Amino acid sequence: MELRQYWQILTDHAAIVIGTFLVGIIAATASVFLIPQVATPYTATFSIAVEPRPEPRTGSYYTYDSYYAYVASEYFNDDLIKVLESDHFLQAVRSRLASFPGGPPTGTITGEKAHRIIEVTVTSATAEGARALAQAVVDEITAPDAKRKYFDAISAAQDPTVTVIDQPRIVSGPAGRNAILNIGARSLVGLILGAGLAFLLAYLDDTVQPGDVPRLVGLPVIGEIPGRGLPTPRKKK
Repeated sequence: MELRQYWQILTDHAAIVIGTFLVGIIAATASVFLIPQVATPYTATFSIAVEPRPEPRTGSYYTYDSYYAYVASEYFNDDLIKVLESDHFLQAVRSRLASFPGGPPTGTITGEKAHRIIEVTVTSATAEGARALAQAVVDEITAPDAKRKYFDAISAAQDPTVTVIDQPRIVSGPAGRNAILNIGARSLVGLILGAGLAFLLAYLDDTVQPGDVPRLVGLPVIGEIPGRGLPTPRKKK
């Protein structure tokens, strides 16, 4: 099939193509401006290292006390992540932000372990809220009373030291709503669907088209009598 035939199919079904395209534009515009869009939160992250304190040596011989302490610290990190993700810890963090403009920000705290390193991720509705929550988490977990409040409940024997490796920073924010891009992309889908529907109707049409005559009769077409502009024969009464 030549390009002219493709174009002829589209022009013959122009109403379907244009109609589907317009429906796509209307649906895209309604979905962008009339349907409430879900805003993605801001994300702040930082890293902390947990170093256990091995038991003191009682002799001059070599021991594996430090090795086993470091191995055990990975299990300690699992428990510490549970503490960081608990609602009790979140409320303690928010209490540090009582003077925050508009009140303590809401958000979530999650942790991911990489051996003795914990990557802490904080999310909130605003960049200021995410940054403030992340800094409050750092202050809470490194406070002098953190050992009594959190570490002793997990493992008092290890007496770990928490060090902030990477300070809190904003790593992502809302993707934003690009109305023009969304409408253009969704309208393009409507145009493609309209063209596809036009070709489907042409495929299902089993009537003989002018371009099918040479293939069907096996002879070249010398001339054509146009059907347009001819007078309509009158019916006999």
